Amino acid sequence: MLVYITKMGRTLIEAAQYLRTAPEDSLRAGIVDNGRQMLAQIRSVLEHHRGDLRSEAPLVQLSELEALWECMGEALEVQLEQFVQKLPEQVSYQVRAVFFAELGEKWDAMESVYEYMRNDSRFDPIIVRTPVGRVVERDGEREQEIIYKDFLTPMGLPSLGYDAYSIEDDCPDLAFISQPYESCTLEQFWPEYIAKHTRLVYLPYFAPFSVYESAREALCEMPVYRYAWKTIGSSQRHSQFYRKHAVNGGGNMLVTGVPKWDPMVQLRTQPAGVPDSWKSVVGSRKTFLWNSFYDFKGSSLPYFDGIYQWFQAHPDCALIWRAHPMTDTVTKLYYPPEYYERLQMYIALVDEAPNMLCDREAQYNASFSCSTAMISDLSSMMFQYLLLDKPVLHIKTGGRGSVSQEFFIDSCWMEQAVCAADIQKFLDDMYQGIDRNSKLRELVRQRDIPLADGRCGSRVCHTLWEHLHKEDTIKCN
Repeated sequence: MLVYITKMGRTLIEAAQYLRTAPEDSLRAGIVDNGRQMLAQIRSVLEHHRGDLRSEAPLVQLSELEALWECMGEALEVQLEQFVQKLPEQVSYQVRAVFFAELGEKWDAMESVYEYMRNDSRFDPIIVRTPVGRVVERDGEREQEIIYKDFLTPMGLPSLGYDAYSIEDDCPDLAFISQPYESCTLEQFWPEYIAKHTRLVYLPYFAPFSVYESAREALCEMPVYRYAWKTIGSSQRHSQFYRKHAVNGGGNMLVTGVPKWDPMVQLRTQPAGVPDSWKSVVGSRKTFLWNSFYDFKGSSLPYFDGIYQWFQAHPDCALIWRAHPMTDTVTKLYYPPEYYERLQMYIALVDEAPNMLCDREAQYNASFSCSTAMISDLSSMMFQYLLLDKPVLHIKTGGRGSVSQEFFIDSCWMEQAVCAADIQKFLDDMYQGIDRNSKLRELVRQRDIPLADGRCGSRVCHTLWEHLHKEDTIKCN
């Protein structure tokens, strides 16, 4: 309503400026009549939404404007401008926002933005759960695996199923996505489609870190970057890279820091509790987190035997294995059956071991809090772990191509492994309490991720609020 009336008010101001010197002809008469109709339309809208008015002042001012319009009084333009300027203060309004969320493992990309909006009366947010999946053609047959879970209800968050929501009917002011891959979701949740109906905001599901072979496409060239009204940036270095390579010149990036960092900052001072089902495994043991990528050959999964054997030999230590949420689906669809059988065998061995467990929680807060160190192949989770000031071993696999010297967050603070012996050495060092890179972690945190302060979500909300008002030429309260 506010945007609609503001636009009509601006049009009336332009018309009044023209009419001040326009000759008495049929064109002038038509403009006068159109203005009369627009004022009547504004009155109709205000009266229809009378419950949103903080006082009767807008209707009183409108009566004065209607009288001035008929006589083209000298004060008309000034009064119209004052009417438009004061309206945001005189109307109770909210920004309607929809969050399209598909995996609980990626909810952290949106969580702090949603929580802030839910507690701020300026916003009216809802969450819509959407499916995510993979499709493959094999031997003339089409196979697909779809993941669609309600991970929000156990968290106490209300949501709608995707089949119970229509963006065309809802007409939200903003829509948020963190899933940029069109091949993984339904067409009605593709960036191009969403952008036809509202302002699309992309909240990256991972924090940019290293620049590797496919980085330009993943960070700058996917459809979401063309269609997003705004995309959220992690740092000035990220913004410079985006502006250099994005097809639209990169002018739609807002550098606020990625909201994905906020839960990590909170975990550092408020660790998550240990799930009841983990207590017998974790207990008082020194606990390690293993994070593996979904592509079997391109991940650290081929090192399973060595990792498993180390923990068998150290029963006073515990292993939490958190595999990428798409590992099962990708291995099943894209690899020969024997790979999927190996994966299932690995999972069974970990489940049976007294000091090992598979993290099946929707979110990784518990495994991050319980563990004292992480081993991982190339993943943004390593850089989230940096915010907890805990050691990390990067297992180099080449699964995502070679990494260049360019980076958003330096990796100098991590130990590096290229073979099973390197992994064992790191585990041995951690077992003995040897931590060589504590000072480097602090340096990198301060230098490369200064915006990781726990307030990225609130900055996103404030910045979007300002840009919405600026674009709609509405006074920002």
